[in-house]
Amino acid sequence: MSSGAAPDEANVRRARPWGALLIPGFIAYAVATHWAMASGRSPGVGTALAVAPVLAGSLWLALRTRRAGWAGLAAVAAAVLVAALAWRTAPFVNLLYPVPSVIVYGALMWVFGRTLAPGREALVTRVARRVHGTLPDDITAYTRQVTWAWCLLFGAMALASALLFAFGPLETWSLFVNVLTLPLIAGMFVVEYAFRLLRYRTFSHVSLLTAVRAFHELGRAAPSGRGR
Repeated sequence: MSSGAAPDEANVRRARPWGALLIPGFIAYAVATHWAMASGRSPGVGTALAVAPVLAGSLWLALRTRRAGWAGLAAVAAAVLVAALAWRTAPFVNLLYPVPSVIVYGALMWVFGRTLAPGREALVTRVARRVHGTLPDDITAYTRQVTWAWCLLFGAMALASALLFAFGPLETWSLFVNVLTLPLIAGMFVVEYAFRLLRYRTFSHVSLLTAVRAFHELGRAAPSGRGR
């Protein structure tokens, strides 16, 4: 066995215990949050559960990138969390329910959309270059279109969250936000991958898992948040 393969295999072995806990942990979190919101018995707890990941994620990004925007988002999330816990039985706490989801969907739309500005390389294009190196012109154009598709998806999810909360039953809104978010995102990956396999048959495609890993690695490779 070559020495070059050993570190990767060791990293995979170290990652497996955490990976094995990730999916069950997320499912338990989603179910608990959905129950707390949809049952109406613990509105403060439901809001706190929804806000906690936003607070943790924005704090982590603020410390990692030293950007004021993420620090500001962390401050907003902390304020919502404190309000939910301090007035957990107050009727207005229910009005805080859509705030975390709109923040998350809006932030994801911004992450993709900011790379579509003139003179910048689209995020999906950057991921594809990381995996493949040089890209043909048609693939470059396609990956830019896929970046637009991700922006539209997250924008539509933010709008759906707001409309369902305003006009639909609370249970339906909670099901959409707390249970269906990750399946929708995973479905986007699968549908785009299947379309790409059919549309560009002669291109050397990587596996879907490799593409997901490339997204993750690209985020880790930007320590200051100053990507192109």
